[in-house]
Amino acid sequence: MKKRTIANLLALVLSLGMMGSFASCAPTSDGSSWETSSSETQQKLVLNAFNGDSINCSPDIYQEYLAMTNTNDMAELLFNRYHYESPVIQPTSKNVVLSWRYQTQRSEYVVTVSKNPDLSNPIYTTTEYECSTELVDLLPGTYYWKVVDTETEKESDIDTFVVENYVRAPKIGNINNLRDLGGWKTQSGKTIKYGLAYRSAELHSSDGNALKNFGINYEIDVRAGDEYKKSVISSKVGINYLQAGIKQADYVLKNKDFIETLTSQQIIDKRHKDAKFEQEFADSLYKAFKLFTDESNYPILFHCTHGADRTGTFAFLLSGMLGVGVEDLYRDFELTVFAEGGRRWRSNIVRNAQGGYYFNDDGFVTNNSNYIAIGLLYRGLMYSYATEDETLKSEIQSYFKKDDTLTEEDIARIEATMDGLLSTAIKNYLKTDVGLTDEDIAKIEAIMLE
Repeated sequence: MKKRTIANLLALVLSLGMMGSFASCAPTSDGSSWETSSSETQQKLVLNAFNGDSINCSPDIYQEYLAMTNTNDMAELLFNRYHYESPVIQPTSKNVVLSWRYQTQRSEYVVTVSKNPDLSNPIYTTTEYECSTELVDLLPGTYYWKVVDTETEKESDIDTFVVENYVRAPKIGNINNLRDLGGWKTQSGKTIKYGLAYRSAELHSSDGNALKNFGINYEIDVRAGDEYKKSVISSKVGINYLQAGIKQADYVLKNKDFIETLTSQQIIDKRHKDAKFEQEFADSLYKAFKLFTDESNYPILFHCTHGADRTGTFAFLLSGMLGVGVEDLYRDFELTVFAEGGRRWRSNIVRNAQGGYYFNDDGFVTNNSNYIAIGLLYRGLMYSYATEDETLKSEIQSYFKKDDTLTEEDIARIEATMDGLLSTAIKNYLKTDVGLTDEDIAKIEAIMLE
């Protein structure tokens, strides 16, 4: 009996000692623990500091894809994602987690975040009872923060971090495939501003209030016919609404001369049969682009059903007009694979003899019975709208016809020239086929670029 009592006392002492050690540990930013020394409790409250580090808030799968510089690697990732993995529903921007090390078992902490070094005009202030807080949907920029323990009146040093330019995917209700057009760089060195234009899949009945609270001012539905009637949600909560139905990809082009460059009889027949230019869709594009000329209409969200083909076409034209290069336009289009799925990529993906993947130069890919032809939109724009210079136009057309008299040096020179002409080609298209003016285009550029 005496031995059992002594054993019980030893167990009690040991357990009390362990409780004391647990109370002195705090979580750190990497999920490990940090042990507080008795001397440190007399010092300032300690942040798990960023020390000026940059943070990318894009969803992980977007980061993986956008970090790639080799188009063959991109093709492989897209192919495998489509065939072997399910799309991520509503991929959203990553939160920034602020955390610190506590000085007492439990306390009340006031967290202040500002874009100013002296923490004036804070953008975020909250009271927490744990040792962390999360910042949701931050825009790029430099941020400063500190924490005050209201019970001990201790405060931390001021720390700073930088949210770098990223593909912003805010969460608004249950809307899928939602992205901000902001952050893409133009070839002139400017950037599309964040918070002005958004692209997405269709809206749901429960999304109206979330859109209103987020601040969306205008919804553009680029679906035509009876399809768009399934969803007229924004007007019910006081958001402006425009129905502007369009077709996807090269269907919007009036000049179809590029068809002579195609080698697939199937796609040639498809284009001659279905790709007829229809004035009603040009009129829809005119109405939609005119909304972007008036600053009071922003922020604007445009969508179709999946936020893929028609939405992708409108985004390609808008961002391309503003000066985003074709490679980035393709990347933006292809991000839909990770949200909605489907074979939404720039051209057919083919395996070579070594088992690698690459995009061929078809300019289209089939998705069930649908022809996804964003590559043909680019080809059609460059073939007929890029320049009035007949010599240069002839060279560009020879390039797409795969003229075997062109040397490697010729091809490299023409490709370099075309890189700087896409914005001009889209502007010419919007003026000749859609009816916009130079003044309209200049207004949109003034509003959306910085």
